[in-house]
Amino acid sequence: MAPSIPVLPLLDVHRAVLQLRLRGSWRSFHVADPAALAAALANAVAPPRWEEASSTLTVRVPEAGNSAGGARIFSLSEFSRTLPNATLVG
Repeated sequence: MAPSIPVLPLLDVHRAVLQLRLRGSWRSFHVADPAALAAALANAVAPPRWEEASSTLTVRVPEAGNSAGGARIFSLSEFSRTLPNATLVG
């Protein structure tokens, strides 16, 4: 299993879209609860980490009695990178 990697996410709360630059290209993901992710990122105690195999973003936030912080895990759904090939006639 590949290790998780630290990332700098770009989050659009209004559209519920998170973007990550992975291996030199931008990828877009749907976030089910963008407000919760925004709150976690605002309070993060360490860089968020991307786990490719499970399509999850882990954000560590302050937690009493845990110096490393508690993990908040967000499952992401990647948008298709296939561009439409429809043409307009008329």
